Amino acid sequence: MKFKRDCYVVLAASWLVNAAATSSRAGMRIINGSTVGSNSRFHQSFALPTSTGDSDEWLGCGASIISPTFAMTSAHCFGGGSNPCSGPKEIALWIGDIRLEQGVVVARDEGNSFRVKAELLCNPAFDGKCSHGNDVALLRLKEAVPNWVKPFPLDISDSAADKPGDSISPMGFGLMEEKKDHTVIGFAGSPTLRSVSVTVLAQDSEDCSRMYAGGYGCSDPESEGAAQNLDMQVCAGSVGDDDHDACSGDSGSPVVDASGTQVAIVSYGGGPGERMSGPGRICGDPRYPGVYARVSSFREFIQKHVTDLPSQAGDSFVSVSSEERRSSISAHLRR
Repeated sequence: MKFKRDCYVVLAASWLVNAAATSSRAGMRIINGSTVGSNSRFHQSFALPTSTGDSDEWLGCGASIISPTFAMTSAHCFGGGSNPCSGPKEIALWIGDIRLEQGVVVARDEGNSFRVKAELLCNPAFDGKCSHGNDVALLRLKEAVPNWVKPFPLDISDSAADKPGDSISPMGFGLMEEKKDHTVIGFAGSPTLRSVSVTVLAQDSEDCSRMYAGGYGCSDPESEGAAQNLDMQVCAGSVGDDDHDACSGDSGSPVVDASGTQVAIVSYGGGPGERMSGPGRICGDPRYPGVYARVSSFREFIQKHVTDLPSQAGDSFVSVSSEERRSSISAHLRR
């Protein structure tokens, strides 16, 4: 998403410190969600990409570990519009007990953490517009993750909960709402992993139709446009009083169902322009729900490259308690 989601990529660190001086809506953060508990298994599966292989500056997106040697994220985190998925070609990933401090990924003193370099593998079908689908990229790790890292089980057979009325949870380190007014998006990202519960909406609902018509919130104006390939996309948002959403900085982050299976990737959403408050703001407005890239749509691309996907009932976690889900939800994450 524009300033909201991950599209600010290599500018993420300066964006978090000097957000008021930039107009990029690249990465989104969780809106009206909550902090993921320190004991949550999500910390063993979620990854934060850096801007280069030799830097710990945050790229501005999230990613998920999907096998011992691969991670998955959004293609638009590496460029949208006229420069789709153009780079950087080599980055690093941080996994485990980590924090964001002024746009830099830092390992906590306690717990486990792991840093590994990775090579970008773009989906060749991504044309620079998130709303056209195919918004996925793989990250080939230069070495296998340690045994305590647990890859997300993937819904590559389209059998998980992502149908209208289902609850799914995006997570990430993106922008959050202001504490005093939840209709105002703050300029600071979350220092810790957050998650939020949103409801899958019908593709032809009024709000989803409005979102698909504009395709707002990818990486820049050139990356926006009327949606295509809706079978690759999941539209989800808030149906209650709280404006749950992902936001800038959340792009590329995993979206899971109640069992902990990854069903989607944070892609785009929010209103047009750069509004940080009120109707049509970059995230958190129920009239402009979030749109998520459906994992099962990328089965062929994933299986072509990833030969060590764990079995659904293997070493990955397969269930998450309702208490853990509640403790792992926060503001909107897109880029």
